[in-house]
Amino acid sequence: MNPSLNDLIEISQQYGKNPLYVIAGGGNTSYKDEEKLWIKASGTSLAVIEEDGFVCLSRSKLKTIAEKSYSTDSSKREEEVKNDLHAAILFPVDKRPSVETSMHEVIDYAYVVHTHPTLVNALMCSVNAKEKCAELFPDALFIEYTDPGYVLFKKVYNRINDYKAEKGESPKVIFLENHGIFVAANNVDEVNTIYDNVNEVLLAQIEEELPFSNALEVMDFDLNAIKSVVDPASQMIVKFFSSDLIQYFVNDEQMFQKVAAAYTPDNIVYAKAYYPFLQSEENADVLKEFIAQKGYAPKVIAIKGKGIVIAEESEKSVATVLEVFTDMLKIGFYASGFGGPKSMTAEQIAFIDNWEVENYRRKMAKK
Repeated sequence: MNPSLNDLIEISQQYGKNPLYVIAGGGNTSYKDEEKLWIKASGTSLAVIEEDGFVCLSRSKLKTIAEKSYSTDSSKREEEVKNDLHAAILFPVDKRPSVETSMHEVIDYAYVVHTHPTLVNALMCSVNAKEKCAELFPDALFIEYTDPGYVLFKKVYNRINDYKAEKGESPKVIFLENHGIFVAANNVDEVNTIYDNVNEVLLAQIEEELPFSNALEVMDFDLNAIKSVVDPASQMIVKFFSSDLIQYFVNDEQMFQKVAAAYTPDNIVYAKAYYPFLQSEENADVLKEFIAQKGYAPKVIAIKGKGIVIAEESEKSVATVLEVFTDMLKIGFYASGFGGPKSMTAEQIAFIDNWEVENYRRKMAKK
């Protein structure tokens, strides 16, 4: 095997297995030489990825995406870009490259590791994200939240060019508001060093470590009223969970409002975007109203002073939603050190909910 690809596999698994950096199917990694770029296939888990989990693309064909004009209609535009990405594939043609492939292409370093670390997103999902990022990481590039896909790529592309014009080189660290971080270098050791430094800086900013036990209770709880609304056909798995961290946010409705809407696209993909708060497990009318307004049954339901209910299609999906939502709670707690958490807007959430690419990721995650 190409030694560089071996390094890519090793660093992908290293971060993919670490829940402080990657949960569920999030994150992506790449390696490029002069002619080709290898990037994680959409829906592939970094934790277990091998060589066949990457898609190899032509860099010359990828470069045309930055220069081409696309439809002003967002749905048509994303379909056109998806088709051009597919046309750039060298092998295997039956897998989709990550939607962030073009961003990996324009970063001028061999290795790129994009993750969604809990501590990074405590900063990125906070009301003071831009100001604190400039203070803590003056050499990094900060990108305000932008709908993922082509529009985000073009913003990053233009901002990288501005950065290079000013500083004479590409940024090695790119922070994306309400999303995550890209770290790039020409060798994996430097990627690790950069990540370690970022983590060190953020840890120094955290006023208080999570004052909670990691213990999680899966409780035998009367969920009949909730089940009758979210799962009338009895086809789903509905479970109740509680922990010190969950209790911290569900003890009163005002506190829960800090985590009642998604912070990142991954939250939406795996746990949907909104999470209702019930005064008691018998408060089924709130759920009926929620479903009527949102058009879907929630995956996460908070019950005042008790815990959360998760409703999903399988045990695997329940575990994924619990992992994603628990990480969101941690981000909400740590974000208090950066002015408090900031959820995505209704417009940003609607784009993700309706984007074909993310619906594809949802489907892959259930396999």
